[in-house]
Amino acid sequence: MKASYRFGEDGYDRTGSKLPDVPIVWVELANPSGRFRGPCLVDTGFDGAIYANEELALLLEGSTPIRSDHVYTVGEHEIECEVFSLNGYLTAPDSARRVTDLGRTEILVPTRVQELSHEVIVGRRIINTLVIKLDGKTLELL
Repeated sequence: MKASYRFGEDGYDRTGSKLPDVPIVWVELANPSGRFRGPCLVDTGFDGAIYANEELALLLEGSTPIRSDHVYTVGEHEIECEVFSLNGYLTAPDSARRVTDLGRTEILVPTRVQELSHEVIVGRRIINTLVIKLDGKTLELL
């Protein structure tokens, strides 16, 4: 096993019922102006590589996007994004140890700030390159 990540709590729904915990991985992305290193939600419904939160969007501010693209949410809501490319790594959650080199990784940053995610999201372009085991409490990177 290369790394083990504990699931994160997802809170409660409107009726007060606890939502299922969510799988998390730790990612490191860097450019000349800085580095993002932190937990990211694993989302098999997102077909891209990385969807940015505000912290990651700020790291990329002033960088030149490689292209524009669109993400479609449930209900086919269209989100216009700029796409950036950085070297990416999965890291151990308790250290800066790099456990998997993701190579050049595309990050989608919505052009409208209100469409930024609260968390960084890792999608199928990364997930489908990994061998993982989920047990409802832990994601193991094999």
